[in-house]
Amino acid sequence: MSSLRLQRPGVRRIACSVVAVETRRLREAEPPQSLQGEWSEATSIGEEGLELDSLEQLGALGALAETFGIDDSILGEERPLTVGAWIDWIMRGLDVGVNSITVLTSGSTGSPRPCQHVVTDLLDEAAFLAAQFGDRRRVVALVPAHHLYGMIWTALLPDALGVPVVVRTIGMPLGLVPGDLIVAVPDQWRAMLRLTRRFPQDVIGISSAGTLDNLVGTGLIAAGLTRLIDVYGSSETGAIAMRDVPAPAYELLPRWHLTTLGDGDWQLVDRTGAFVALPDYVERTSDRFLLPAGRRDGAVQVAGLNVWPQRIAGVLREVSGVADASVRLHTDGRLKAFIVPRDCRDTADLLAVLERTVSTQLLNHERPKSFTFGASLPCNAMGKLEDWSDGPNSREVGAQERLDLQ
Repeated sequence: MSSLRLQRPGVRRIACSVVAVETRRLREAEPPQSLQGEWSEATSIGEEGLELDSLEQLGALGALAETFGIDDSILGEERPLTVGAWIDWIMRGLDVGVNSITVLTSGSTGSPRPCQHVVTDLLDEAAFLAAQFGDRRRVVALVPAHHLYGMIWTALLPDALGVPVVVRTIGMPLGLVPGDLIVAVPDQWRAMLRLTRRFPQDVIGISSAGTLDNLVGTGLIAAGLTRLIDVYGSSETGAIAMRDVPAPAYELLPRWHLTTLGDGDWQLVDRTGAFVALPDYVERTSDRFLLPAGRRDGAVQVAGLNVWPQRIAGVLREVSGVADASVRLHTDGRLKAFIVPRDCRDTADLLAVLERTVSTQLLNHERPKSFTFGASLPCNAMGKLEDWSDGPNSREVGAQERLDLQ
């Protein structure tokens, strides 16, 4: 077990990310510049700093309480006025024995679902990773810290290594230097492959929250990335296994073992002997190695977020003029849809209706970005739905919108 404990820098990074997301939820809009990035402990919560009104301040307290498992009994006599006061409150909770952190992941309907983790398990994972990457001088964070992946790699790991975190955004200069550890998701790595002609020496990349295409990975290594590690895991489990691109199989982290579930299926067992469900069907290639073979719940990931194509197809089938629909993940990392019009309806008119529907009923990462029209859904000789190629009957829906990855 790890002797580490949560430290203030990592707690502050997590807290800033949690509050930014909560404020975005309350305002139903992108936060102002004052709420983007991290804030010093001296930053005022009110008008002269983050500009949170009284309801937003209560929302922030609630979100922090739910994340860190603390309550109002350990608040001070005065309400928090600065970011540092928030951190003081969280640290007092840790001192009195708070031992869990809760992150949210989307369910099949898109509704947030809490996933609770024992703090010592998260710290043990960070300690293991610190031993693997002990020579890193900085962590370059392209992902937020309120999701488990970002929490471990951009908050707990830097604390374990004793190195700074620098926050960067794709589409702006990354300012990489030797010794950097870049933490990003597959969509960001795909963009970096096109934007970066050459990486500095001694830069390592980490990818998770979705499948990393090996062509993208090998292209990044050819551009000078020293190593690229693809992490397999979930919000429910944390990291399960890792692979060095382009190796196909993932090696289990020390805390996990595979045990049979019957009929060639597998599940995880941790060091206490507890059984834990795998998010995917997997192929066991050897004692410590596995290959993911498809999500159990049918989800795919867009920009690191779970999306259920069958649910999206159901929304499209409700559109007037649509006889049937199928949705899949496109090679560009976004969703695409195949539409069977009803009664030979004009596809240009139907496309406009579909565009209005997805813009009002679906979140940005759930929206198909191309539509293909045909007389029937594409099926193989066995009648099973299969993929399709974009052709002359495909229509792009507007310009691709920037996903909020910060």
